Amino acid sequence: MIKKRKTVGLALGSGGVKGFAHIGVLETLLKNNIPIDYIAGSSIGAWVGANYALFQDIDTLKEMTVGNRKEKFACLWDLGITGGLIRGDKVKKLLFDWLGESCFEDTHIPFKAVATDLITGEPHIFSTGQLTEAVRASMAIPTMFKPVEFEKKSLVDGGLCYPLPTKIVRDMGADIVIAVNLDNYQKNSRFKKEDVASIVKISSRSFDIMRHYLAQDACKEADIVIEPKTKDNDATIWKKYFLNGQGEHIVEAGKKEAENVIKKIKKLIAS
Repeated sequence: MIKKRKTVGLALGSGGVKGFAHIGVLETLLKNNIPIDYIAGSSIGAWVGANYALFQDIDTLKEMTVGNRKEKFACLWDLGITGGLIRGDKVKKLLFDWLGESCFEDTHIPFKAVATDLITGEPHIFSTGQLTEAVRASMAIPTMFKPVEFEKKSLVDGGLCYPLPTKIVRDMGADIVIAVNLDNYQKNSRFKKEDVASIVKISSRSFDIMRHYLAQDACKEADIVIEPKTKDNDATIWKKYFLNGQGEHIVEAGKKEAENVIKKIKKLIAS
């Protein structure tokens, strides 16, 4: 009798440009022949997860995610009047150019994406329909992007309620859950005492703290937690990405942290 191996699920967390680290984690897992049977993603994790689950091509994923800066920057010039600073129509078109009419049923790896229902406050889990609409909703940062109207719901960024979808991956059938957490704001905080004089910095820090504890709670569902380290705060990372063309170092951060747990992952699979 052939013994069935344990299945592996990957939970890709929210985190904006820091999500480039997801690519480094994927590269390291593939390099070490770690199987990926299920993927769930929130916000940038939904984009990376959808792309890889559909194409299973790291080079294409990296080109679309780290590259194409001009196309992404152009999407920001889509000013809205109500609901958000950016309407999101150009984002939808860009995602459609990349993902086309592909649906969840077309992916080679079972995949789910998380968004937040702004009215009920509950998670909305996408598992059917077009990938473009799901990813767009999962990445719709509140106030920055206009909410996505879907099935009489107003959907925004999945990171608002579920920054790290570990339980979703477990419920999909994963025996081993690998979580990539980008929301460890306690360990990577750049907030200083003098920052309490800034309303903007207080608001940003408060949101970070909330996401930190949501993610920490989600980590309890994971067997392996990978937390890529970045030196810059969120605003600086965005600036360096668009103005200085940086991003590869974030991919490398994901690789480095994934390498540290490869032996443990292999041991779990073999046990």
